[in-house]
Amino acid sequence: MRASLFALFAWLIGSLIPVYGDGAACEPITIFAAASTTDVLVRIAAEYEKDTACSVSTVFAGSGTLARQIEAGAPADLFLSANADWVNWIQNAGLVRRNNKIDLLTNQLVFIVSARDADARLNIQQAESVRRYLGDGKLAIGDPNTVPAGRYAQTALRHFSLGGLEDGQIVRASSVRSALTWVARGEARAAIVYRTDAAIDNEVRIAGLIPSIEGVDIIYPLALVGRTPNSAARGFYEYLQSYEAAAMFADDGFSRVSAR
Repeated sequence: MRASLFALFAWLIGSLIPVYGDGAACEPITIFAAASTTDVLVRIAAEYEKDTACSVSTVFAGSGTLARQIEAGAPADLFLSANADWVNWIQNAGLVRRNNKIDLLTNQLVFIVSARDADARLNIQQAESVRRYLGDGKLAIGDPNTVPAGRYAQTALRHFSLGGLEDGQIVRASSVRSALTWVARGEARAAIVYRTDAAIDNEVRIAGLIPSIEGVDIIYPLALVGRTPNSAARGFYEYLQSYEAAAMFADDGFSRVSAR
């Protein structure tokens, strides 16, 4: 009788733990994700592993670099991109089904400078003041060819009459994190990065916000990779859309397009 009661109690406790996927022997999960999501996604993956005993591997880089790796056959189960174009690109290659993607997160661009430069204020709508602040120094952005933040930054610079800076004064990094590091080391005078990245390094500070430009939305889509994704990958895909994950994303400054 006691053994039966213990078994019933264990079953009741187990039923209260959320399970994503089929709950059976869980296949390893690999998610390729934009470098700007590194810190929060590592925490989310760890939480998911603790709750489900499913192993989650994370690979971070510029979204364009990751998309090309996926197209070349890299073993990704999910792709969290900082730009819809790269998800569309692998979808056009037949690697993502239309109903296996969702717009997950939003972000904002900011100017960052060295934390030692406490008085700097940069307003992209006042082009000459930005030029004066930079002087002969460099402005770091992500490479527009592979880094969505770099593409957004390039569009903003041109929109606000700062496109001329591109002749030698702009340095292009392989990821947003690299651009941030150049400012922290004093190798660039300023950088345009995501607001979420600016919070990770005490050696830099936000000097100004980049306003939204009509028709240019900073959206992070999430996609299941492959024509027949396994149930373990689908489980993590659902978890990343949950309120539990939304709270962790919010702690790092991301906004959710929707949560459920």
